[in-house]
Amino acid sequence: MATGHTDNPPAADGSLGRDSPEAGRSRSTECILDAVEAVDADGVVVCLSGGIDSATAAALAVDALGASAVTALIMPTDTTAEAAVADARAFADSLGVDRETVALAPAVDVFKRYVAPRIAPAGDVYAAGNLAARLRMACAYLVADATNALVVGTSNRSERLLGYFTKYGDGAADVFPLAEHDKTAVRALATRLDVPPEIVSKPPSADFWPEQTDESELGAPYAALDRVLAALLAAADDATPPEPVDEAASVDRETVERVVERVAGSAHKREYPPAPPRPAETELGVADALGGGLVDGGDRAAAAVADARDLVCARAESADADGVVVDLGAGVDAAVTAAIAADALGPERVRGVHLPCHKAAGFATPTPESIADRVGIDCDRVTIRPLVAELEAALPARIAEEADASGLAEFVSRVRMACRYYVANAESLLVAGTTTRTDALLGRATPYGDGAADLRPLGGSYASELGRLCQQVGLTDMGSDDPALAVDSLPLGSADLTPGAVAPADREDWGSPDDHARTDSILAHLVDRDLGIERTAATLGVDRETVRRCAERHVRAERTGTAPPTAPGERDRRRYFHEIELQFESDTRPAAGGSLDSTAER
Repeated sequence: MATGHTDNPPAADGSLGRDSPEAGRSRSTECILDAVEAVDADGVVVCLSGGIDSATAAALAVDALGASAVTALIMPTDTTAEAAVADARAFADSLGVDRETVALAPAVDVFKRYVAPRIAPAGDVYAAGNLAARLRMACAYLVADATNALVVGTSNRSERLLGYFTKYGDGAADVFPLAEHDKTAVRALATRLDVPPEIVSKPPSADFWPEQTDESELGAPYAALDRVLAALLAAADDATPPEPVDEAASVDRETVERVVERVAGSAHKREYPPAPPRPAETELGVADALGGGLVDGGDRAAAAVADARDLVCARAESADADGVVVDLGAGVDAAVTAAIAADALGPERVRGVHLPCHKAAGFATPTPESIADRVGIDCDRVTIRPLVAELEAALPARIAEEADASGLAEFVSRVRMACRYYVANAESLLVAGTTTRTDALLGRATPYGDGAADLRPLGGSYASELGRLCQQVGLTDMGSDDPALAVDSLPLGSADLTPGAVAPADREDWGSPDDHARTDSILAHLVDRDLGIERTAATLGVDRETVRRCAERHVRAERTGTAPPTAPGERDRRRYFHEIELQFESDTRPAAGGSLDSTAER
């Protein structure tokens, strides 16, 4: 996630110096309101812990939307202090918001007894604490999906710069109203919002174990850390040589060095997972006519595989990771990802996991076991159904009743992600995602679910190119011994859904392999070549409505897939020509009962 930038000098109190408490309050409430209005949501969900950050975020949400539009979720585990739960409930009641307590301890216990021993028996308190944070996120999104709401993040700027949050856990949300405020500024803002003094003065804690505090983990009080961060930002912004950071912040050099190391080491938590570069059009061979994959030759496929392999090696080395973990339940995407990772690092450094929840008809091949055998890696399989069932039982009954098939499928995807990251945290591994460029451009991956990873080896390749990549990594020579791995039979991913459920609408299949190739060709012309709707339709000989529908899907994916906003205004992202075309159509479309002229000046 982007951490923002300020042209203002650090304030005398050591805060990052952007706003006064009242100005910061106004910006943060406007940020929430903008995010809700942008997607026509009915409200927001805030996870209340009993601490200052979540209390301040909830108060801001009420400020922006009114109490009736805010739902507070209180989700304690066995390491959560009873006083924190009591504070969270009392504060929610004082705000007048709807609140629900979701007891996560039974679900975490099921995980520790049933799932963890089968996939990562060496997990420690950090892995368990991160798991709990990710399960909270999954529950918050299920509630939000069922009630047409957004999830409000509670992390402040100090935590985000220092990396003191759980990646895809409390670091996952739709909007972050506190991300422009350091901890010192949050305390001032909380006081302005009438957050009770007992919450404001409480030592911040992630509750990974009883009596844990942030400052004991970080090695310095937030007041000192904020001064260092402010001085570092001022030094980065100042064109003239600044005074030494330790002198500017009035702290010892060792503290400065620890802060610098934490900021640099946690950069991956604030970034979108990297993918291999997309070859230039002249290298790629994008055809002006439909038919065939975009990678239409062995040399180009070899280059794509080499780039993906280099990415795996580079990220593992930079993170000093022991290897990668790959979810093998994702069909051909998983097969190619696992093969690339094994080729890059060696099979002994690649862990496969298979985490089914329900039997999904139609996705029997290739089996995770056949992928693991073919690639030569270990694979652990355990059903997560008991864990999902325990979480569903802890949630309010109305949520399960109101959630649709899409919301439930995404909930399972996020729980599965939490389990993958437990393995990664326990064994010092990176999570290698299995999503393609097509998935990313069309928004077919669940945010913070199957779309959550540390790197995306297939992120530079379209789905219709996977057949060529399979040939390149040696997955086509199985013969009669394993016909399931014939390239033509490989499904393009899988969705492990509730029995009787249908695939989410935003992931529906585009049809036959020819349709996949057509969709990818359209995307290549819209995005890689940025030709716009009209020229893409003319170049490919495709009807304009098909291209327009693809463009709309891409724009929607761009808006939801970029970093959540931290301040009011436009997200920091590239705008494509087809987005401008769609906006022009919207702005000039006649209103009901009106004429084109009546809206032309709007």
